[in-house]
Amino acid sequence: MVVKVFDITENVREEELNELDVININKVFSKIFARKNTDHLKIDCYANESSILKKYSENSEEFELIEFANELENAEQKNDGSRNKQITEGNLFIKKEPNRLILLKLENIEVIDKEKNYEMRNTFSTESNYYKGCILGDDLQKITIIDKNKSVARYWRENFLDLSLNKDSYQNSKQLIELLKNNNLFESELMQQKKFKKIKEYTENYIFTNDTFDKVHLSQNLSQEKLISEKNLNEIYSEESKKIDTEFSLSKKAIKEDYHKTINVSPDTKIYTENYVKLYKRQGIEYQDGKIILSVDESFIEKLPSELRVENEN
Repeated sequence: MVVKVFDITENVREEELNELDVININKVFSKIFARKNTDHLKIDCYANESSILKKYSENSEEFELIEFANELENAEQKNDGSRNKQITEGNLFIKKEPNRLILLKLENIEVIDKEKNYEMRNTFSTESNYYKGCILGDDLQKITIIDKNKSVARYWRENFLDLSLNKDSYQNSKQLIELLKNNNLFESELMQQKKFKKIKEYTENYIFTNDTFDKVHLSQNLSQEKLISEKNLNEIYSEESKKIDTEFSLSKKAIKEDYHKTINVSPDTKIYTENYVKLYKRQGIEYQDGKIILSVDESFIEKLPSELRVENEN
């Protein structure tokens, strides 16, 4: 096992480590990358041809680990070569094992005490937004990246590691909708609660009104709405929900395919909507005395056939 620490600010500098330093740094790795830690996003990716992880895997014995630090420094720079001030400075921790490589960027180095051999301070918590990570096993098609923020930083996944998501937004969205419709998205104990119908309805509205699905963000919203009290993602989402990524862009195509509806009102007339559930929930359609009444958004009134507008004005 090899453990390295690099300070990445304006320049890359390798820290000198002793045996106690390594022991304490291993405790940091164990705390953050523990299987039971669900405080961060976990995204499944694969390495592109030019990924530094591919270069590493092709000759891991001869690969100089400082190359990761140099690559990260480049990823944190703007086009003119100056440091991007919007990216938080930090240290890159590397742990190389026989069949695994772990990269960890701590963006708040104050949570560990360098003067005390990298000992974790009392303020150290995996619930705080100050780290990013990557786990590479023996398969370049199955790389896990983590981020404590609500979405994985682009510079970390794309610019630094050059990774692509294993699932596209369409595949993730289709599976999400299927899980929700079949009551398989949430933990069974949550489904037994009286509020489950409202939880499901809120989730459906979340899908309709957001561009991105984010398990952490959704759980926070459900908590704010007082629909759930659970904090641990493993107590909220089912084991089956791990089929989908923790965070991904929602596919409008997938939503359209699963929520569209055609209503036949006569032999020669049909009403088609790309999202019947959303239309119905906002009371945009109703049936009264043999007539279907549709509400028209103000921005679309001018697009109605002229004869309909004239009748309405009269």
